[in-house]
Amino acid sequence: EVLSHQQLEKETGYGTTISTKDGIYYIGGSTDNEHVKEILLVTMGADKKSLETKKIGELPFSYMSGGAVIKGDKLYIAAGKQNGKDSNKFYEYDLKTKEVKELPSYPGAERSQPVAQILNNNGKEMMYVFSGGSSTAYTDGYAYDFENGKWVEAAPVELNGKGISLIGANSVKLNDSEMLVIGGFNKEVWDNANKNMSTLKDEKLQEYRKEYFTMDPNDFHWNKNMLVYSAKDNKWRSIGEVPFQAPCGEGLVLTGDKVFSINGEVKPGVRSERMYMGTIQK
Repeated sequence: EVLSHQQLEKETGYGTTISTKDGIYYIGGSTDNEHVKEILLVTMGADKKSLETKKIGELPFSYMSGGAVIKGDKLYIAAGKQNGKDSNKFYEYDLKTKEVKELPSYPGAERSQPVAQILNNNGKEMMYVFSGGSSTAYTDGYAYDFENGKWVEAAPVELNGKGISLIGANSVKLNDSEMLVIGGFNKEVWDNANKNMSTLKDEKLQEYRKEYFTMDPNDFHWNKNMLVYSAKDNKWRSIGEVPFQAPCGEGLVLTGDKVFSINGEVKPGVRSERMYMGTIQK
């Protein structure tokens, strides 16, 4: 049942969301004309049917398509497009004081669209950031140790020795130490498209773009594996494939034992109105 459907005051996409007991933080994003610095908090109204949105802060730089988590009263914001450019910079935003502190940069290359979660690594909470891309799709991963203030390497995203890109994928925490990831742009297709888009000229570029954007969704080979990363074991595994077109940019929600994959793209520029529900079997 749909209880409420409303638009943000600005039509803003590609922001980073964090779900909490207090509401949903929506960080940055992009309108048709500009990248955004605002931090919003979306909550359920007193009538339990309508949504309320208020600005609770602002970053000193525009931000979109990054990875962010919350720990206590602080947001941790990594990578993404900062001031319009792919970045590997990492910041702490204090929700109480509104102060921004720059922390050690993410060790990997500058990138957008990674996945990020806080997971428990054998008794220690750490922020994990995986994949993302720029002109190249990355499959690496790192974890930030809050106690020591340092990044450490985590297992790259791969199955049977083959790297898997998670560009445009989304994630949810299954428990304290595991995260589930659905979707992701194929690395070979991403890398090849970026190479051709940047090197082909004139008529050849137009021919390639026409061919690329009219390809069947299956020809993009997006990641259909439902991937689980365990911080305890520092390993990736697949728990099967999604029985629908692999998405990118979808909403992913876990409530109880139900996982909802909401909308997203099925190929570049083609968005789906569909929503799917899966049940986690213990």
